Amino acid sequence: MDSKFKDSTFFKYLAYSSLLVIVLASYPVYKYFSTVQINSIIAGYFISLLNAFIGFKLNTMAFSRSTKSFMVLVFGGMGIRLIIVILLLVLLIYFTSLDSLSLVGSVFFFYTLFISIEIYFLHRKQLQAKNHKTDPVLTEK
Repeated sequence: MDSKFKDSTFFKYLAYSSLLVIVLASYPVYKYFSTVQINSIIAGYFISLLNAFIGFKLNTMAFSRSTKSFMVLVFGGMGIRLIIVILLLVLLIYFTSLDSLSLVGSVFFFYTLFISIEIYFLHRKQLQAKNHKTDPVLTEK
């Protein structure tokens, strides 16, 4: 039950940060951007959100593994996810009429925001595990 609470906290941070960005950017985006640009921003947001969900799942799995597996899942997963994001961007730019600058800018902005939240929760989970001495990464020899 405690793990579910922590999982929901991650998703709450994603929701709060998304809501904050929407509130702060809604007027300028509505006023100065075209419909195609707005659709591009929304598509970029969902690509980054999917990336964050997958990253959270991989990071959660990584904490129950050995040090080597932990590193492979966290850093390898981050690299593979970045490649998938780039492939999605190329496919969307090539096969749709989305605005490439708005799409790439949106993905970059939300990727940076969500990866910051992901790193914060990785660090927080590491500190909690260290304090409770339950981290297999720290106890492995």
